[in-house]
Amino acid sequence: MLSKKHRLTKREDFSIIYSKGSYVERDGFAIKYLQTGQSVTRIGFSVGKNFSKRAVRRNRARRILQETCRIYMQLLKPGFDIIVILRPGHEDIEFAKAKDVLKQIFLKANLFI
Repeated sequence: MLSKKHRLTKREDFSIIYSKGSYVERDGFAIKYLQTGQSVTRIGFSVGKNFSKRAVRRNRARRILQETCRIYMQLLKPGFDIIVILRPGHEDIEFAKAKDVLKQIFLKANLFI
């Protein structure tokens, strides 16, 4: 699980990133990100009911995404707010695939140090 200082939780922060942030997508995974100039990078997750009607599947997918982002947290540039989005059709998400795809997305968005 991500530490508290690295979590994006407030609805206002999510809406600002959705309206002003940049977007990168690949293989059903996407991120919206915005440079904030803070000393830490914060990450939030968006896995809605359009992904799966079952809360068990949404929560499992969210946990996999959180663990993947926790691994990459030390490599991310400070001062960004990032929302990780999982599109419908990927209910059987695997950790290895999520790790590879998110690494490619972070590289494409130039978010690694």
